[in-house]
Amino acid sequence: MPLFEQAATFASEHPVGTAFICLLALIALALAFLILRVALRVCTRFYLQVVAPRPIEDILTIVAASIATGVSAQGMWRFSGDVLGLDGPLRLLLFAFIEVAIVTSAVRARRNMRENFSAGIDGIAVWALTCLTAVLSSMDARSLAEAIFRLAAPLVAAWLWERGMAIERHRIRGTGRINWRFTPERVLVRMGLAEVSDRTASEVDAHRRLTRVALAAKKARSLREQGPRSASCAWPWRASTGRWTRPSSTRAWPSTRPARRPCCSRSARSTTPPS
Repeated sequence: MPLFEQAATFASEHPVGTAFICLLALIALALAFLILRVALRVCTRFYLQVVAPRPIEDILTIVAASIATGVSAQGMWRFSGDVLGLDGPLRLLLFAFIEVAIVTSAVRARRNMRENFSAGIDGIAVWALTCLTAVLSSMDARSLAEAIFRLAAPLVAAWLWERGMAIERHRIRGTGRINWRFTPERVLVRMGLAEVSDRTASEVDAHRRLTRVALAAKKARSLREQGPRSASCAWPWRASTGRWTRPSSTRAWPSTRPARRPCCSRSARSTTPPS
C-alpha cells in the first residue's frame, strides 16, 4: 500500500491522534522558524560587528589557524585514546585541553598587546604549548610523513597568530621592522658604486661640479678672513735644496745675510723683506 493511502487510513481510524500529531508538527515548524530567524539575526550582527571591520587577511588567518588547530586536536584525540587509554565521555572532555589552553593564551596575549603594548608571558605560553601539542600528536603517528605533518600543523597555526600579532603591534606602536645599519645597498653607496636616488650620469656630474665650486668658494672665503700673510710665510719649500726659497716675483735677500727658514711668528710678520 502506498504511503499516502496508509496515512489516510490512519487518519480515518485515529482522528484524535492525527489532530494531535498535526498540532505537534505545526509547533515544531514554528519553533524551527523562530530558531532560524534568531540564528540569522545573530549571524548578521556577528558579521557586521566582527567580520566586516576586519581586513580580509585577518579573516583568512583565523580560518587557517582554526583548520591547523583542528588537525592538532585530531592528533591529540588519537594520542589520548591509543597512549593514555581514555575512552568515552572522558576522552571527549580531555583530549583537546592543550588546544583550549593555546586559544586562551592567544586571546590573553592579544588583550595584553592592546592594553600593555606587549604580549607578555602569554605570548611565550602560546609557542610553548604549541610545541608541546605538536610533539605529543606526532608521537602517535604511523609513518614519518604523518609525524612531519602533525608537527607542522600547530606550528603553522602559531606562526599565523604571530603574524597577526605583529600587524597589530605595528598598528598600536607605530613601529616597523628593524633597519640594519650594514646592508649591501648601504655598502655600495658608501663605496660610491651606487646612488641613493635614481639619478642620471649628467645629474651626478653636475652635482660633482657644484660640490667642487662650493668647496673652492669656501676656501677663498677662509683665505679672505685670514687677511694678507707675510711674504716669508708664502715662500715655498724646495726639496732639491732642502730650504725655503723666495718666489721669483720678489728680490732675493742679500748674500751677506745667512739663509734661514722663514717664520710665521709675530716678529717675522712685523719685519718686511727689503725691496
